[in-house]
Amino acid sequence: MKKINRFFWWCAGVHVEIIEQHPIEHSKYFGIGGTIIFTALMASFAGGYAFNTAFHDIYLAVPFGIFWGLLIFNLDRYIVSTIGKGDGTAKITKEEWLNASPRLIMAIILGFVIATPLELKLFEKEINVEVGIMINEERN
Repeated sequence: MKKINRFFWWCAGVHVEIIEQHPIEHSKYFGIGGTIIFTALMASFAGGYAFNTAFHDIYLAVPFGIFWGLLIFNLDRYIVSTIGKGDGTAKITKEEWLNASPRLIMAIILGFVIATPLELKLFEKEINVEVGIMINEERN
């Protein structure tokens, strides 16, 4: 379990040697690291699925899914590790919003990238019916 803890802490962007000296923070950063890992896994599945859906080639989809998951992992880890502590108050200042805006934009983009292939699969039948109707209308 110690190796898993250390790995998740590393994923959360903390210095493992420092976090080991503060046991009260162990579970917090374990959770952050776990979130980063599972976000990367979901991105990997979504990227691989999207690639396979578009090109119908599993041998290209798997490496692309792995690449996409690693890319998201690195971006997410960077975003989390560069988050500052702010001014220590509960109120979010304009400067804090400005500092967080690139991270928020990236989170929104990642959300769409991860969710879009799933939406396409969920509504595949309805999309195919609508495409069929559009093709028939163009023929007439």
